[in-house]
Amino acid sequence: MSARAVGTLLATCAVLALGACDRSNGSTKTEESSSERISAGLDVCSQESDAFAAQVCGNRALVGLDNQVRETLVAEAANVSDAGAALLVQNQTRWRAAQRIQCGLLDAETAPTAEQQQCLENEFRARARDSVDAVQQVGPYTFQRMELVDATPVTAEIASASGLGDEAPNAIVRDIRFPRIDGEQTPEIRRFNELVAQEPQFRLQDATNETIDYAIAYAGPELVSVRFTVTQDTLGAANVNSTVRAVTVVMTEGRALAAGDVFTAGSGWENFITARAVQAIGREYSDYTNFPPRRDVYETATKAHLWLVTEAGLVLLFPPLSFGGSHADGGTEVTIPWADLRPYLNPAAPTPIRPSA
Repeated sequence: MSARAVGTLLATCAVLALGACDRSNGSTKTEESSSERISAGLDVCSQESDAFAAQVCGNRALVGLDNQVRETLVAEAANVSDAGAALLVQNQTRWRAAQRIQCGLLDAETAPTAEQQQCLENEFRARARDSVDAVQQVGPYTFQRMELVDATPVTAEIASASGLGDEAPNAIVRDIRFPRIDGEQTPEIRRFNELVAQEPQFRLQDATNETIDYAIAYAGPELVSVRFTVTQDTLGAANVNSTVRAVTVVMTEGRALAAGDVFTAGSGWENFITARAVQAIGREYSDYTNFPPRRDVYETATKAHLWLVTEAGLVLLFPPLSFGGSHADGGTEVTIPWADLRPYLNPAAPTPIRPSA
């Protein structure tokens, strides 16, 4: 099976797991509160768990940090559905197992060395801080963070092939995150959840660390816009590949945003946003002569999957190498206020794009 096929299967299973957690359209809550369900599900010391969980329970520092994570998740996710509560527990269990491998503890039944202990404490402490954003209330929606977190040890063969030898890290790590709208699963919300689901592009044995993170740029009844940051780091490679993209969903129709949803055809919007982007990028890279190339900017600026919708305006995302720069220049972005775009906007565009009266 290809890497992409494996990735698709993993991401699909993560989303479809909702059906197994809740057969009542994803919004059911039992008499037992979500807080109690999450707390019980994450309390690895009060249930039969795997060998590493038992190690955590017997480690005073780690069990204290694990409890901090549990308490944070309970506080942040008290109002999620039963399906959402089950997924939070699933995410944390999967994350805990990955940290063991990432910190070099290959035998789940063996106590960590001092170095491994410090690594685990650092990861658990960071997880406690990170758990604050596991559930977010933005606009009319409750967004729950979905996670595909895995790790596999770096073998001697992989370390040698990479050229790193003894300097190779303990593990190859996958940390893929994307939002899911919790609550009643209407056809439109189900479609949103499908459109924003992210999938790995590499197998773990391909020796490529893969990270995807996101931020909600706008969330309203008519439209939700999400920014994704993607990083792929192949062991021993000279450069880390990084890019950005947007997924913006017209919620009233359950589909991805198209150029015609934003602009009036034939209005000349393409040339206008290109000119604004050339001007803004030229100011940012003022040391470059005759920069940036208009053709490259046009090709990027007019792609709807690189448009982020915010309350203030349209954000044009320019990934590395997309506007004529070098890899060292990284990426950039250009924001154009809605007021400046008004002559070109579709009068029937969804809020917040639609021109005000």
